[in-house]
Amino acid sequence: MYTRTSSVNTIKILGKLRFLTVLALGIMLAACSTNSNYIEENLQAMPEYLEETHLATQTTQETIEELVRLNDIALPTYRLGPGDKMKIYVYDEPELDSDAIIVKQDGTLSYRIVGEVQVGGLTIPEATALIEDKLKGYLNYPQVSILPFEARSATITILGKVTYPGIIEIQGRMRILDALADAGGLALGYFQNNSVELADLERTFIIRDGRILPIDFVELIQNGNMLYNIPLLDRDYIYIPSAINREVYVLGEVNQEGHYFFQENMTLLQSISFAQGFKDTAQYTIYVIRGNLSHPRIFKIDTKDILKAQVRDFRLKPNDIVFVPKHPIAKWNQVVNYALPSLQAIQGGYLLREMYKDIRGKD
Repeated sequence: MYTRTSSVNTIKILGKLRFLTVLALGIMLAACSTNSNYIEENLQAMPEYLEETHLATQTTQETIEELVRLNDIALPTYRLGPGDKMKIYVYDEPELDSDAIIVKQDGTLSYRIVGEVQVGGLTIPEATALIEDKLKGYLNYPQVSILPFEARSATITILGKVTYPGIIEIQGRMRILDALADAGGLALGYFQNNSVELADLERTFIIRDGRILPIDFVELIQNGNMLYNIPLLDRDYIYIPSAINREVYVLGEVNQEGHYFFQENMTLLQSISFAQGFKDTAQYTIYVIRGNLSHPRIFKIDTKDILKAQVRDFRLKPNDIVFVPKHPIAKWNQVVNYALPSLQAIQGGYLLREMYKDIRGKD
């Protein structure tokens, strides 16, 4: 049941939404008067897809050299630390044999006649030599063997949009793709009834010793460039942010206006297919609005040329607005004027749904 307070909150929220809509319209109209020359140039210019070619990320020679070093890095020698468990044997001295010795939190272990021994940070050979040296006060030429049976594992942390985020134990010479596989791969979700990957690879990063490494996850995962698949070291940290806020809007003479999840290499005609295709009243000339409404960049695309395979499909970017007009448009500012009401309706409806969820959650 709704309460009086909920109704008041709803009215306040609607008032704020109305104010934001008016504010956005004011900004847009101001842009129309100050930036018309710039936009008209772009409207008449050759479409971007005729000028661009899809190239792999350009990697500088300095970055390549660092990636080679990161791939060739030697795995560090294991050093004893808190929680390690071991067996210690002394040749021909069975009374000094110990089957379960644990390294304590301060890095020490307690051993028979020598008492506390600081082994934290030492390698197995170094710890062996240290215990032999301490036993020389009691034995002639002691020969010690240390056999770890439960060692503290090297781990990496992987968080964000993977299926099983958390801490992963490093097994052998584990690389980035091995860790992603152990984490269950990139997380999947559902958007507009489609299964989509939720990871934003462009903003994914790995940190080692407080420094971000030059790993391009788009090149690694999507393009299969194994130069970026470096071995992982203890305490490496990988974060994969969400891409759920990367959308495109399809407005105008389509069968289902709306906002659609942006997918890598998404094209204009793909976005139209998500919107259930053109209406019979649609024009073949489509406009793509890119950038914020105060400084938009507009592209004019003739879909007949794409459908005839005379030019390749226009490649979209996150937050692009695709507008399919009903009538020919002569001036660039008319594109924004016609598209804005539909855009506000879609965004407003989304905001109201989210607000409705918040209000219901508080009741």
